[in-house]
Amino acid sequence: MNKKCDILIAGVGGQGIVLSSVILGTACIIEGLPVKGAEVHGMAQRGGSVEAHIRLGCLYGPIIPSGKADILIAMEPLEGARYSFYLKKGGVAIINTFQIPVMGNPYETEDMIDIIKEKTENIITGDFTSESIKVGSIRTLNILMLGVAARYIPVKKESIVEAIRQSVRKTLIDINLNAFNKGYEITL
Repeated sequence: MNKKCDILIAGVGGQGIVLSSVILGTACIIEGLPVKGAEVHGMAQRGGSVEAHIRLGCLYGPIIPSGKADILIAMEPLEGARYSFYLKKGGVAIINTFQIPVMGNPYETEDMIDIIKEKTENIITGDFTSESIKVGSIRTLNILMLGVAARYIPVKKESIVEAIRQSVRKTLIDINLNAFNKGYEITL
C-alpha cells in the first residue's frame, strides 16, 4: 500500500473539520508515518469556510498544491465545489449532499457536483448528515464521513479507531465509533 496521500477536508465552521484532521494525524503517528497538516479557518467561528490539509508521507510543506489532492472530503456541497481545484484528476471526492443554507442566491447541489466532475468521476455522494442523525447525533457527521473515506486512506482502520479513542471525550467515544463504523460500512 502506498503510504503517500494528500487529503483535503472542507466544510463550514462547526462541522468538525479540525477534529477529523487531528484524528487522521494521530492515526499516522500511531503507525509511525510522516504526516503534516494545516487548517485554514473562515471568518466566522461557526458557519465560515474551513479547510484542513493532511499530507501523509510528505517531505514538503503542509499545504496541498492545487491539483494534487488524492482525496477530497466535503461536508457540504458548495464547499466541495469551492475546494475542488485542489483535487487531482482521477482523485476521490466524498461529498455530503446536505446543504447548509447560505446567504445570497440558493444553489442546486447537482450544479456543485458537476463542478467536481470536471476533476474526477470518482465521486461518492450521499446525505451523510441524515446518516449521522440516524447514528445518534448530527455532530458525528465528520467521523461518519471519515469512515467512508477510510477505504481510500493508506492507514489501517484499527489505527483510525485508536485515534478516535484518543481524540474525543470519553463520554463520546462510543457514538463516534458507531458513526465511523457506519460510514465504513456504507455501500459505495
